[in-house]
Amino acid sequence: MSAFWDWIDERAIIRRVVLFVTLWMTWRAFTWAAEFSAITEKAGMDVAAIIAAVTAPITYLQAAVFKTYSEGRKQ
Repeated sequence: MSAFWDWIDERAIIRRVVLFVTLWMTWRAFTWAAEFSAITEKAGMDVAAIIAAVTAPITYLQAAVFKTYSEGRKQ
């Protein structure tokens, strides 16, 4: 079993999966934001605040994951 986990670690499979999932989540959040802004009847600042509240956390998560991924490649 140890050989299997060594194989996974050497190829950074987990880091790549996490990076891919956060990229997909970011894409999905911004797709939702575009759809929401197109169909909502709210005023401009209200829409902007809602979109920021939804997309900001995933954007920060993506930045943290990408930083971890980049630093892991240097090792």
